[in-house]
Amino acid sequence: MKQKIIYSVLIIFFLTACSEEWLAPDPKSFFSPESSLVDKPGMEALIVTMNKLYREEYALTDQHDILGEWNYSDMTVNGAPPASIMHNMETQMTPTSTDDHEVRRYWNRAWEGIKFANIIITRIDDVNFDTETDKNEILSNGYFGRAYWYYRLVHQFGDVPFLATEVTSPRLDFYTHFREAILKKIASDLEFAVQWLPDDVLPGQINKAAGSFLLTKCYLALREFDKAIAEASKIINGGKYHLMTERFGTTEPEFFEFPILNPDEFDVVWDLHQKNNKSLSENKEVIFVVQDEYLVEGGTTRSQGAGKMRDTGPTWWHSGARDPNGARGSTDNDYNSGLMMIKQLGRGVGRMVPSQYFRDMRWEDPNDARYSHNNYFGMERFVYNNPDSEYYGQPFSGEHITDIRVWYPIMYNKLVYIDDSGNPKPNGAWSDMYVYRLAELYLLRAEAYWWKGDISNATKDVNTVRTRANASQKESVDIDYIFDERARELYWETPRKTELTRVAYIMAQLGEDGYSLENMHENNWFYDRVMSRNNFYRDEILNVSNIYRMLPYHVYWPIKENVIKANSLGHINQNMGYPGSETNIPPLTDVSQEMP
Repeated sequence: MKQKIIYSVLIIFFLTACSEEWLAPDPKSFFSPESSLVDKPGMEALIVTMNKLYREEYALTDQHDILGEWNYSDMTVNGAPPASIMHNMETQMTPTSTDDHEVRRYWNRAWEGIKFANIIITRIDDVNFDTETDKNEILSNGYFGRAYWYYRLVHQFGDVPFLATEVTSPRLDFYTHFREAILKKIASDLEFAVQWLPDDVLPGQINKAAGSFLLTKCYLALREFDKAIAEASKIINGGKYHLMTERFGTTEPEFFEFPILNPDEFDVVWDLHQKNNKSLSENKEVIFVVQDEYLVEGGTTRSQGAGKMRDTGPTWWHSGARDPNGARGSTDNDYNSGLMMIKQLGRGVGRMVPSQYFRDMRWEDPNDARYSHNNYFGMERFVYNNPDSEYYGQPFSGEHITDIRVWYPIMYNKLVYIDDSGNPKPNGAWSDMYVYRLAELYLLRAEAYWWKGDISNATKDVNTVRTRANASQKESVDIDYIFDERARELYWETPRKTELTRVAYIMAQLGEDGYSLENMHENNWFYDRVMSRNNFYRDEILNVSNIYRMLPYHVYWPIKENVIKANSLGHINQNMGYPGSETNIPPLTDVSQEMP
């Protein structure tokens, strides 16, 4: 492990050093990759660096990238004030805008991940391996990494350049490739990878099941529904993984002391999302989990850890939480208050406000464990905690709260953590995070069955997930209900916008319901789904001085103008609907072709 860490540090140093002194021709003064990427440990160190990027989507200090996948979708919006926060996508998500922070970060992180993956892929034959198995396992990690980020790019940004090899010198001559060609290439790479990735790995590493999981998604995007069903079934029916239906792991002692919780009602849904349980060997549902633990080297460095509670929780403590007298009803200075809500709820800033549709899904089934007393904190449970208020200890009064950040429900078991640092105003905490778990694979297979018209098996897979949650069984499901179930089961976990766009792409490719690729920027399932579910965008609700607005072409995010202009010797297309798309040229349809 020490050897891998040393290699990793050296590689990061080489790949990020860019000051003028390192450009001077003095070979003794800088690190050469040829001195480390010569054997399996050197390549494994590079994989450690590459794997770190998977985690950063879920474990930043705050303003997590994953927020963009949810807030620019059908289920949530960013409730923070308008200054530099993306609300109006027409004016704030453009090729030149800077308010769409997650858009820019996703673009940069994806290309960083592709860079590391291509170093592995390009140099694989120059490395000394003891066995062919070792070589193919390392290569498969490179294929997985490249496929992971390209799968995200083509569903976030549409057609993008495909880089087949390591870029070793400055280039300004990239051309856009057709997303379909990219999907076919990464699916082919993953078919190789799932043969050679190991079955068992340490938490945070890539195993065979993770390869099959991503391959299932690629098959769906390519409309290879039989292949998607077969690939998902290999994992679901393989005997190694199963949905957790019995209690397991541990619950941190502090939760037993919280008056808002009932220790007698902790259940397996609670256990599944406790931070100390996600990477346990007894957790047979986890397929890929990223690592972020307190005081462990390589974890989130901020003193309060990853700001999950800060991003996702409401500002119940804010001055905007007025009581019926117009006085401040709540405060984060409640250390002497008998309610001690700051410890039990965290100090959120309202960056993930659920739509009314998501809030109402709770009432579909009163027995659904995902909405139980401990797992879900409903709006009716918020009380004024300011001892100076005449309404101290009484429920919030909605007619006196106008700030949308202040008051909304939260998935308590997923979004509230015990802060190991002892921060008296907890913003977040360190926690491993699911990237892939078996429940989602059931819902992916359900979707593949639905596309084939096999409603019976689609319904059966959805009901399997619902059974674990003690929810009622459905008689029939459609694509909208499958995505409703994904919202209930996978809130905050999965890239919501990516998966919605994937379905919109399938609909357009198949010509379903009047959709087509030619007019996807004007008419698509993604936009129609958002308008039917997210009242903030549908009703263009005003937040201080800015409205929430989305248009059909936001099915894809804009490629930034500076990226397009810098590529002066090639041509990178802009997505239709954004300024600059009028100069588009036909994308390349062969990923082995670099220019027209």
